[in-house]
Amino acid sequence: MALTMAAVAAHKGIAIGRLAISVESHTKLAERSAATHFTSRVELDKGLTARERRILFNSARLCEVHKMLRGEITFEEILTEGE
Repeated sequence: MALTMAAVAAHKGIAIGRLAISVESHTKLAERSAATHFTSRVELDKGLTARERRILFNSARLCEVHKMLRGEITFEEILTEGE
């Protein structure tokens, strides 16, 4: 998220003096499944315009990691024997 925001800022010529991000996760476990909720807090400079803040915040919300984590995620583990 922070890297995406920094790349967008550089591309758009937006000078960021302060960028801080914190992420909290809360997982609810069920018998055979789990659901995780992430809360991200983004702190940006007060000196940015409303448009710059919106551009940077939207870039964080739409970053590639967010795209991968949306919807159902499953893991499959396979153990094989070596030669």
